[in-house]
Amino acid sequence: MDQDIPELVDEEHNDACANGASGSDDDDDFYEVDMGMEAVQCLFCEEQLPCVEKGLEHLKQGHSVDFQILKSKFHMDQYAFIKLINCIRCEEVPAKKVLAADIPFWNDEKYLKAREYEAWLSYDYDEMPRAAAIDNDGATKNDLLSTIKSLQEKVKEQELLLEQAREDMTKMRVSFQRLLDNEPTPTTNERNRKLKAPNSVASLSLEADSSYFSSYAHFGIHHEMLSDVVRTTSYRDALILNKEYVHGKDVLDVGCGTSILSIFASQAGAKSVVGIDNSDIIYSAMDIVKRNNINNVTLVKGRLEDTNLPQEKFDIIISEWMGYFLLFEGMLDSVIYARDTHLKPDGILLPNRCTMSIVGYGSESLYKDQVTYWDNVYGLNMSNMRKEVLHEPLIDVVDAGHILTEANIVADLNLLKVDLNYSNFTYSFDLKCIKSGELSAFVGYFDTFFDLPVPVMFSTSPNSKPTHWKQVVFFLEKTQKIAVGDTVKGIIVCRRSRNSARSLDITIESFGNKCTYYLD
Repeated sequence: MDQDIPELVDEEHNDACANGASGSDDDDDFYEVDMGMEAVQCLFCEEQLPCVEKGLEHLKQGHSVDFQILKSKFHMDQYAFIKLINCIRCEEVPAKKVLAADIPFWNDEKYLKAREYEAWLSYDYDEMPRAAAIDNDGATKNDLLSTIKSLQEKVKEQELLLEQAREDMTKMRVSFQRLLDNEPTPTTNERNRKLKAPNSVASLSLEADSSYFSSYAHFGIHHEMLSDVVRTTSYRDALILNKEYVHGKDVLDVGCGTSILSIFASQAGAKSVVGIDNSDIIYSAMDIVKRNNINNVTLVKGRLEDTNLPQEKFDIIISEWMGYFLLFEGMLDSVIYARDTHLKPDGILLPNRCTMSIVGYGSESLYKDQVTYWDNVYGLNMSNMRKEVLHEPLIDVVDAGHILTEANIVADLNLLKVDLNYSNFTYSFDLKCIKSGELSAFVGYFDTFFDLPVPVMFSTSPNSKPTHWKQVVFFLEKTQKIAVGDTVKGIIVCRRSRNSARSLDITIESFGNKCTYYLD
């Protein structure tokens, strides 16, 4: 990806930032609960300890049960810790059975229910670091890291072999089909064009991806997009205000929907326009084109990567592919495929450039409505929900009056140059504070550019007219006090989700805390 703005940050740098940054010591720490000196009884004997920390040390020294090692060995989280405590209490499990365990025998939902309250169950086990080594020979941390590195190299090697195998299988399928069709042997470029990158949306089967296209068959979503004046008029202006540039050109509209952009291109003087969409909305679009007597627009139903178009090459490729925080939905994959397969050597993409930005934000009411709300829900304490809710970013139009910092551009995408790795980037941000207040979130948005003789752009910033994309709000685990002139430092890491080619995993590290948000 052509990015002049973001700088890559390796994992060692991330760790240094995490260890070096300091957060607030407020009593209302999001994760930590002040245990005070609440006494606990040993899990395996009658001895009373003054607090959980002393209890854990006693278990380690007196019974050789180290909960750090258990956390690493069984990949335990807070719920697993609670289950183990309750299992030991309910079943009177001896220490030797825990030490001899090869599988977590306590991993049963019934152990989430405690026999009675005790301080062990309030301990924040998630905050306990994993053991440096967990093998019986007492391997050092360096030995473990070396082993991990070796395994990672082997995994990477196997992934490369798997990718090569996928490509070989694709080639075999294409060759076999040609034998059946008695087609001539293709050139190398033609063969490569048929291959689909394994990490792109094109690698998904049509059945697996059907829900995505089905969502665009509903008329409501098209009403929302067409009613977005900023979005629709920006595309119209880019074409109509540049009629001399569009006149006589062949145009491809990727993901044409109701065909509004195809019609704008026709009105701007395009020689011919081809629109393609795999959603059933294409049938309504065909009727729209016919009703408006648009004679040079041809509409095709199908997924671009699997469909033969009426013509091979185009002067202009236009597409409204942007999702929340720009990259959600992964439709840029299809635009890249269109660019590499169907764009003439001197052709252009519209839009041709997009940037992604974040800004510091502080709204007490929004934070209360979305985060601290869980502390008292109709008189019930549901604060355990906070941690889960944080991972789901809020999509909403935010009040620009609560912006507390300057913005940073975290990614700058030249669409003529980006590759399918565009969604994987890391950026170290420095947000200069322009207001004093309580920082409660980072807000993400994007800007879109049509660099034409008459340039056009639009922004989804909180400072601009609202669009249907709104903004993406990444709430902090706890609010942070800032003052004018301060600099909020951190790291944002964006990755394509392993679970869905159309989703994003976004990790933000700041104020000594790290949180991963799932945009899916």
